[in-house]
Amino acid sequence: MEDQKNQNQPIPFKKASTWKKVMGKKWAFPAIYIGTAAIILAFVMWYQGSVMNTVSNLTNPKDGVAVTTPETPVAPPQGEEAVPVAGTVQPLAWPVGKGVQYELGMSFYDEQASKDNQQKALVKYNNSFFPHTGIDLKSTDGKGFDVVAALAGKVVKVENDPLVGKVIEVEHTDKMVTVYQSLENVVVKPGDAVTQGQVIGSAGRNEYEKDSGVHLHFEVRVEDKSVNPEKYLIQGDTEVKNQ
Repeated sequence: MEDQKNQNQPIPFKKASTWKKVMGKKWAFPAIYIGTAAIILAFVMWYQGSVMNTVSNLTNPKDGVAVTTPETPVAPPQGEEAVPVAGTVQPLAWPVGKGVQYELGMSFYDEQASKDNQQKALVKYNNSFFPHTGIDLKSTDGKGFDVVAALAGKVVKVENDPLVGKVIEVEHTDKMVTVYQSLENVVVKPGDAVTQGQVIGSAGRNEYEKDSGVHLHFEVRVEDKSVNPEKYLIQGDTEVKNQ
């Protein structure tokens, strides 16, 4: 009877987990790690091979057609246009009429010059000093003289300024403009085309540089910036004398 009773009772069933058994082994985790790494490496190699094949098909000629990658145009740097230096334009003639003996008065104020030369290139007006933006030319006899165009160009301005006297501006190539101030008379008008050496007026006096007497104030501007005219003028002129 006792045996029959025991046979009728359910027998506890312990389900064995194969996964847990495997994970319980010492070599389980290293094996899983190595296997996963191998799978990832195989995928990477397959992907790289696919990309290389695609690139090869694009860059190599196929069926007589070559596929090329367009080059990106490089824009020139903005705001870096170089100011022309002496020698890139035709040399300027000294703006003084033929046969006139003349000398150089006040020079151009150069920021790179010595302090002594800079002081000599300062204009005193109303108890203040201003940098001289050009050079002054005057005849050795102190009289008026013909003023000529230093270079062929087009007259763009003629005016009578209360401080610097009559003014002529002539525009040339390479964004250069020559300026003639302290004039007594003017014989050209805006829009006129002038040739190098053509008479455009005569030297006189002005209020701004009244201590200089009769003279021509001559400027050279490149891209609206005053530069030293002596770097552009024809050198070796035997008629000019330094004061």
